Amino acid sequence: MTGERIPVVGLLGGQWFGRAAEAALRSADVLLGHADQFALLDPTIPGERVELWGDLEAVLDRAVAERDAGRRPCVLAAGDPGFHGLVRVAARRLGPAGLEVHPAPSSVAVAFARLGDAWDDAVVASTHRLDADGVVAAVAGNPKVAVLTSRRLPPAALGAALVAAGCPDRDVAVCSRLCEPAERVVRTDLAGLAAGDFDHLSVVVLRALGPGPDAGPFT
Repeated sequence: MTGERIPVVGLLGGQWFGRAAEAALRSADVLLGHADQFALLDPTIPGERVELWGDLEAVLDRAVAERDAGRRPCVLAAGDPGFHGLVRVAARRLGPAGLEVHPAPSSVAVAFARLGDAWDDAVVASTHRLDADGVVAAVAGNPKVAVLTSRRLPPAALGAALVAAGCPDRDVAVCSRLCEPAERVVRTDLAGLAAGDFDHLSVVVLRALGPGPDAGPFT
């Protein structure tokens, strides 16, 4: 099996999207993912479940080793792995022809859907790629921004950084655990964001106050 493409399947709330994604999951000998993904995944999906996440190079090392040993690996991703996700790193390592990508909807798309808002005019900033200063600059410089938060910069820390930088107030929505049983959408402002207790893996949507199509409030 050496040289076969490695499937990457995006999940949202434990759900895959499309028949090809299901086929990739059901034919896998080894599933590489996070414990939270395994907890929500259909228990009839076969294959050994290996909790391995965070260090993307380690995930790819294991996937390649399994493939080269004659087993079929499948990497589980969150949402759309081509949108601020695993695909960029994996394509550099394996080449685009070495991957078989099956995306789910992005968590950003779902967040805006929950808010009844379009997102084709929004700026997306990821704390997985930008430092705090970069994220603050993106929020301060744009009327509608979605921030993908992380352990490195969770929602409350993002709020504190924006307040400390003197960012004008924003209408804020913190969307956590989207499509999961514990889904939570909280509408607040910058002070509430800084003082809140939110899941570190959230989508924080921030809209400028005042008139205009991109201004708040969320309703």
